[in-house]
Amino acid sequence: MKKYKVIAVLVLLFVSITFSGCSQDLEGKTNSYEQDTKKVEETQQRVQNAVPIPQIKTSAERKNISARAVLFDDDSKISYIYLVNYGKVMAFYTVKGKVSSLNSFLTPLDKLVRSDGSACISTRSTCFVVSSPDIDGAYGENADGIFFFTSEGAYVEWVGDYMMSDQPLKLSTPPELIRVIE
Repeated sequence: MKKYKVIAVLVLLFVSITFSGCSQDLEGKTNSYEQDTKKVEETQQRVQNAVPIPQIKTSAERKNISARAVLFDDDSKISYIYLVNYGKVMAFYTVKGKVSSLNSFLTPLDKLVRSDGSACISTRSTCFVVSSPDIDGAYGENADGIFFFTSEGAYVEWVGDYMMSDQPLKLSTPPELIRVIE
């Protein structure tokens, strides 16, 4: 038991010596990091007192997000999408339902396992995060793009810019499709 007390005292001594110089330099002055941090905190306090966060009564942002969610919570909703490339509208479609990200998934991208590979259910055991397969059994990432179904039922993927509206838009330039033939 005495041996453990000696080890504990040595560890505490080591920690106190190691970390005693973190906040001050050799001359006893506060280091520049702490000085800068203190100045930022003082400035932040002054700014908060001078310009307090207002008490708002409503949130236009939340209303917009809510209205969008309600608008597209309809499987048969018709929208209009303009696929843009090189600053020009390359294609125009009527969309049935919602435009979705290619990086939306029905299953989690990761799972927790134990070192033997079995499912980690209890947080009391050591768990590791590993990639989880998609519903088709494949691993990997999708492109950063979108997909949708046209009002005729065609599936379309697009990796690029687009505009979408729930009403047709008047275009200043006609759509342009370019095909390179070699």
